[in-house]
Amino acid sequence: MKKSIEAYLFQLTSQLNKVNRNEFSAHALSEKVGLNRSTVSSYLNTGFRKGILLKIKTYPVSFLHKQAFQENYFEVSKNEYDSFEELFAENQTQLVTIDPLEQVIGATGSLREKINQIKTAIMYPNGGLPIMLLGSSGSGKTFLASEIYEYAVAKNILPSDAPYISHNCAQYYNNPELLSSVLFGHTKGAFTGAETDREGLLDIADGGILFLDEVHRLSDEGQEKLFTFMDTGEYSPIGDNSIKKRATIRLIFATTEDIQSSFLPTFLRRLPVIVHLPSFHERPQAERLQLIDQFFIQESNILQRRVSVSSKVLHFLLDANLEGNVGKIKNIIKFACGNAYSKQWQNEEIVVRLTDIPVEHLMHPFSSGKMINNQKNMKQRKYLPNTTYQSNLETEERKRVKTFFNRLLDDFQKIDAHQLSAEQFILFATESVILLMDEFVFYTPDDKETSFFSYMIHNIRSTFQFMNENYGFNQDGNKVLSIANYLYAKENQDFLTNHPKWENLRVPLFQFLEESMKDELWLAKRFLNYLSIQMDSEFLDEDIVFIAFYLKSMNLSSIESEIKAVVLAHGYSTASSMANVANRMLQKNIFQAYDMPLGITIDEIEKKVLQYMESYRVDEGLILMVDMGSLNIVAQHLANKIQGPLLIIDSFNTPLLLEVGNLLLQHATIFEIHDKIMDTLQIKKQMAMPKVNKKKAIITCCYTGMGSAIQIKEIMKKSLGNASNMLTILPYDYQKLKDHKSYELPFQMYDILAIVGTENPELENVPYFGLDKLVNGEMIDGLVDLLSDYFEVDIEKLKQELIFNFSLRKMVETLTILDADRVLHSVREAIDELERSLEWSFDANRKYLLYLHVSCMIERLLRKEEVDDQEDIESYKRQHWGTMEKIHRSFQQIEKEYTITISDLELRLLNDIVLN
Repeated sequence: MKKSIEAYLFQLTSQLNKVNRNEFSAHALSEKVGLNRSTVSSYLNTGFRKGILLKIKTYPVSFLHKQAFQENYFEVSKNEYDSFEELFAENQTQLVTIDPLEQVIGATGSLREKINQIKTAIMYPNGGLPIMLLGSSGSGKTFLASEIYEYAVAKNILPSDAPYISHNCAQYYNNPELLSSVLFGHTKGAFTGAETDREGLLDIADGGILFLDEVHRLSDEGQEKLFTFMDTGEYSPIGDNSIKKRATIRLIFATTEDIQSSFLPTFLRRLPVIVHLPSFHERPQAERLQLIDQFFIQESNILQRRVSVSSKVLHFLLDANLEGNVGKIKNIIKFACGNAYSKQWQNEEIVVRLTDIPVEHLMHPFSSGKMINNQKNMKQRKYLPNTTYQSNLETEERKRVKTFFNRLLDDFQKIDAHQLSAEQFILFATESVILLMDEFVFYTPDDKETSFFSYMIHNIRSTFQFMNENYGFNQDGNKVLSIANYLYAKENQDFLTNHPKWENLRVPLFQFLEESMKDELWLAKRFLNYLSIQMDSEFLDEDIVFIAFYLKSMNLSSIESEIKAVVLAHGYSTASSMANVANRMLQKNIFQAYDMPLGITIDEIEKKVLQYMESYRVDEGLILMVDMGSLNIVAQHLANKIQGPLLIIDSFNTPLLLEVGNLLLQHATIFEIHDKIMDTLQIKKQMAMPKVNKKKAIITCCYTGMGSAIQIKEIMKKSLGNASNMLTILPYDYQKLKDHKSYELPFQMYDILAIVGTENPELENVPYFGLDKLVNGEMIDGLVDLLSDYFEVDIEKLKQELIFNFSLRKMVETLTILDADRVLHSVREAIDELERSLEWSFDANRKYLLYLHVSCMIERLLRKEEVDDQEDIESYKRQHWGTMEKIHRSFQQIEKEYTITISDLELRLLNDIVLN
């Protein structure tokens, strides 16, 4: 029954413009399908919740079939509308935001660079730059020129009523003087037959665009007059050089000829933008098929019939070695459709077969020899009338990828609207990617070009090998096949360029990924960067996002930003041999080697190091060990380009490598290594820091881990408002700060103003602001005074924001999605009970930390998230069983209230806070 309702609604929606809108109500539908209204209403609302149907909240409520609507009209951005007017107004909004040049077939593929050139020319100040379009006849020069005009109008570069004049100079083949007259105008008596003054094309096109096709027909004199106009904006009509006219015109030229032999060098020098357009058969197969689809859709609209095209016709058009170009293909399609229509005009569907194509074209050989072999792979295609775009022509895989990106942007907006948490957003996106990639493992495209696909597989496998060798990124056949099929199905098309939300959400989305999925984002960029070099093909921002979520789904272990060490030595294998010995003795691959020829220059060494830094994370620092006496020069060259500390060691040997390697294995900082390496070896060493003005920063830390430190950072940012843009708020590991003090990296990279946290790591000369003191207001004034010394802030407003955001209730609201009042009430009773059981009172800091930790613990347990295993938990329990038991009893009411179980691992964390 559900299927019959859905099928009927699909058919009805396809004829939306021809039927009464009341036909889409539950009552009307129930009468048509013969079911009672309540049953139909239930089915319709279920379909709406599943995203199959659109709901129009008119009276009565109407339902449309979403797929049928999008196939016949336009893509929608949501599933619910207040009225039909709102629904159709969305199409007008989409039309306003469309970039005409991005709609050109190939704009994200073979014409990508050409379109960028054209946009540069049109956007250039003071009237833009002249454009020359080169290409064989029928390659689309005239069409592209008209789209350039539409782009200029859409971007408000030209007013909507600006003239667009297109003129083909070929019609003056035998009379170039007359062409000059048409172009510049003429005065009475200028030549025989010039009986009156007459305006030229420059007069008519003033304020707009003049497109001159086959411009090579201009005489040398005409070219000279034209480039004089290009230089000065002035021209004279033929017959009277004393008359000076002015015009502001953007010029577009086109020619099929070789420009070096057809134009004066002085004319060519005035053409900074020369765009070469590929012929039809130079285009990728996906673009050729898009062009064919477009022409058949146009014919379907003209004939007002569904048009069905056989696979043999499609292969003929794709592969036949025809003279001519896109225009020839278009004319063949027009004739074939007309031929089929003349025989089948009484049918609702016109079927186009190979016999409908002109016989003289069928005699041409096929360029690739693939037609016979591939006929079974290409399916028949159907085209619908009254449309300009038909999503039914896209593969299901492309539709699913597009749906993924649409939902991704919708969900990302829900974070700001507090409808989704960041964790939920990542979870939903990751699950969607997993489902897609599982499907791609078994995806076998109908039109897959075996040689190209094999080439793609080879390069992706090579990229995985590179990632495995350098980052421990394991590969398997499914991963290779999934990514290959994803990229093949997309055909390098940008799904988000024209998405109405992408322009505003792109930067915030990448900032979010940088903060929440830093490792996966970095790996995705490395993966696609390496693959793009291998395949000589650029990848898109959306591909980076997709691959990042795919990597997230693999649950990769966090990539540690460790100190890296590189050995550079002269000789065929000197560096490699020494690094290999040290790595084998240390039983870990610590050193990477570069063997250098004797004549290598400082610039070449610098290039090697920079290439390494682009390929590896060196946030914690880089140790460069060289065997040459150019330490100071190397340091000076790199100081302006490094992002982290650089330790350069001159004159090294195996014992020194082992010493440095052992310190790295002990997780020493780069500054400790600088201080500890053996001075008795009489080595030279130098520390270089990035030559940047250190940005002011505040460190946040928490005894219980990084999670709370990150949350404190968020509260600080919210409190500071715009002032937070002037400094960095940096969550950092408490234990590292306590153990290594100012040796830690933040103190080398930033000017640390203060530390805010739950426990003081006790660093000299760095003010500490305890969270408990901020909560009770005791240290608010001190923090505000400190910040006002460095930044222009509204002191009273900042105080109010800090007081509000650091209140305990607000903290819990920020840290969890649970009801803050209920959580705090439950935690207070548990802590009160614990104080009674232990017979002592907790100080303010300890009590605050317990409130904070337990609130987060409850949510964590509700999400089924476990803390890390602890190997010594059994011995710890034997040592502290008394207090752990009392803690557990005190928190039993919380276990009952939230239906959770507090494990021994969680009790240990609570015990650590209680005992400090």
